[in-house]
Amino acid sequence: MEIGGIVDYVHALLESKKVVLLSAYPGFGKTRVAINIAKRWSEDGGEVLLITRSRAEALQLCEFARQVGIRDRTAMFLGRESLCPFNAHDAKQCLLYRMSGLCKVRARVSITPVDTCDPIDVFNEGSCPYEVNEALAYQLPIIISTHSYLSSPELYSKLSNIINDWRRPLVIIDEFHNVISGLETSIGISLDELKQWASHGNELARKILERTRDYVPQREVVVARRFDIDDVLRGSEKFSDKVLEILTHYGTDMCAFTYDGKLVRLRCVSFKPIRDLIARADRALLLTASVSRRFSHIVNVVSESSYYVAVDSLPKEYRDNFTVFVVRDVEFTYNNRLLKNYLDLVDKSIKIFIESAPPVGGLGIFFPSIEYMNTYINNYSPPIWGVPTFILGDSDETLRLINEFKGSARITKSVVITYAQNPIGEGVNFLEQELIGIMIIGFPLPQYSQWGFLKARYYQRMGIGGFTTAFLFPAISTTVQVLGRLLRDLDRHRKVAVLLDRRYYQYRRLLPRWLALSIRVIELSQLMRGRLW
Repeated sequence: MEIGGIVDYVHALLESKKVVLLSAYPGFGKTRVAINIAKRWSEDGGEVLLITRSRAEALQLCEFARQVGIRDRTAMFLGRESLCPFNAHDAKQCLLYRMSGLCKVRARVSITPVDTCDPIDVFNEGSCPYEVNEALAYQLPIIISTHSYLSSPELYSKLSNIINDWRRPLVIIDEFHNVISGLETSIGISLDELKQWASHGNELARKILERTRDYVPQREVVVARRFDIDDVLRGSEKFSDKVLEILTHYGTDMCAFTYDGKLVRLRCVSFKPIRDLIARADRALLLTASVSRRFSHIVNVVSESSYYVAVDSLPKEYRDNFTVFVVRDVEFTYNNRLLKNYLDLVDKSIKIFIESAPPVGGLGIFFPSIEYMNTYINNYSPPIWGVPTFILGDSDETLRLINEFKGSARITKSVVITYAQNPIGEGVNFLEQELIGIMIIGFPLPQYSQWGFLKARYYQRMGIGGFTTAFLFPAISTTVQVLGRLLRDLDRHRKVAVLLDRRYYQYRRLLPRWLALSIRVIELSQLMRGRLW
């Protein structure tokens, strides 16, 4: 079904359904669906809150709003740091920039709708982009925001105040797979802070200190699980305001204090902010590329009544040029993946994958974690394959390296080595031959931890499957997003993915239909022959 048909269908559904979950393959055009639904809803007299994952995606939504003629009805309700040309993170820093003369905006001018999506354009006209858009958010019927507003108590309160004054609000959450299993946050607390709170009579702080004394765990462990806000407040007014904000916003249903040998962390996961937001709305539209029908029941936690719509069939010309090879006789586990014979297998598989690829185009090698990627690089460094190679770790250089990789891939065979959770795996578009092949080493399950198993038990109590929601869903969602980087210009270029782990075959029924139908199961010996394209 084309985008126009989906817009008509979903708009009609929203007349009778409280919550609609739309799952469509990456590259289908969910963002354009969202903007066109927002346009129709506002033309019918309603208001729209459109929430997406990041600033970059919010700016893209704004550009689409301009293209369909609703920019003058749309406010960019992003954080101060996202809109300020100098990245001021709060009002105090903003004032200091103005007093120093660095920021030369005039006093707040009369607020009128803007026709640009570039904050610099507003700044060059003498106005503060953040202040202009915040004021417009209270006046215009369409607001574009980001997931960070759901996680921040202060920002969430602002959104709630606006929605409470709306007559017929529609909430659209794009990239919903990032928040479907709840919002998660953490804050670090030093042992010195804990000692101060304990010295003022806080019993919870004293118990945590006792459990961390003379104990250096091999990995992060849970040191306090059952407590409420009164336990934090009792006997002390010195506990961090940030801790209280998190507990108030998230509730204490699933919070724990953990310790990694250096820092104590308060970790929380909660459905409460999303559930409350949907309850306030007249209707809700949830958009995703990686919530297959098998995972759609998770939405029941935030809404008892939801309707699932799937665009799960690739166009024929895409199907003909897209193959996903699953190697079913190898598995990379926590116990074996660091063994030399397994690392040698990884190295050999990568070399064959690169050698079999066409002479021009980008190739992505994704490890299940940054730790495993670093282990491979340290043991086989520098990787020498006779082609330009880019390594994307956890650094501020990611965007620059991605652009360099794209440029190189347009003229010759080029390789990027990274890990599945890197930003390159979601939200970065690769056109034409910028990316023609992907290999994922292992199955990207979240690392097993006491906190992870606590979440699993919490999800089990919620009736949505503990291991499925805490571990399998993130692994499948990450895989779908990574492979989605190949779903551009498939009508003109053949593209190939290799999934090097038998669990992709084992859990194939959890995959979206478009991906499951693209799978071709092979043995390791077939991979070694190197005839992939």
